Amino acid sequence: MKKKLFLILGITTFLLLSALFGYINASRINLTDFKVTYLDIEDTEVPESFKGKTVIFISDLEYGTFFKGKRLERFKKKISGLNADIVIFGGDMFDKDFVPISSDVNTLTDLFSSIDARLGKFAIFGDFDLISEQRKALVSKIFYDSNFEMLDSNPIRLHNGQNEHINLIGIDYIPQNIDLSGAFANVQSEDYTITVIHGGNVANILPIKMSNLILSGHTHHCQINLPFMIDDSYAQTGDFAHGKYKVNNVLMYITNGIGTTGKDYRAFSDPEIVYITFK
Repeated sequence: MKKKLFLILGITTFLLLSALFGYINASRINLTDFKVTYLDIEDTEVPESFKGKTVIFISDLEYGTFFKGKRLERFKKKISGLNADIVIFGGDMFDKDFVPISSDVNTLTDLFSSIDARLGKFAIFGDFDLISEQRKALVSKIFYDSNFEMLDSNPIRLHNGQNEHINLIGIDYIPQNIDLSGAFANVQSEDYTITVIHGGNVANILPIKMSNLILSGHTHHCQINLPFMIDDSYAQTGDFAHGKYKVNNVLMYITNGIGTTGKDYRAFSDPEIVYITFK
């Protein structure tokens, strides 16, 4: 009986300690454990002048409610140690219900201005950036003052000292399926094209064979990924959650994003910076 009692006490203690560690990990450690995912893109259609060039892709900062102060400083330090030729932001600068003041605007302008990229810095709008015209205008101003260009369906032709180029196209958050057949009217099929979207399901309605790489955020990888506890109440993941996918034979990568919304937890969903190298 004593052995059984000690066994039960031992198992109970182990479970309680595991739960405590999991809580601390999800609510403290994981939130500032900014993971860098290194992604090599090997594609014969990449122009010679872009081989060896690099891209930083980040999304879903969700500044304000939870992501601020020391957490932002740690992120700034992390990303400042990564040198890339191109920087792309995939939407959602502020958390949904956060009301920014002038000091918040200055803080974020300082953050995005501090990021260097020799060939350019680019961004799209996420759903939280489009909750009002005032929010959209504020986000636009921060990016403008930080030397970011807003991407849209009219491609930006990016050169690297040569005549050859790659295309950058952005599709802001789309709440429902719409016709995007005309969005790539100025894209040549032989061009290498990076399409940035906010929400992986948009990839299903992109014109076929017009993109070579698709980048997306929005899902946060549900933030909590434990058995029977997956929480996607604030991130409609649809067919896609995170990582690599093939959509119409095109590689798509969905990042976990940087910040949190709804609940300030991350379990098996570390905040992520994607570092891409063209081969």
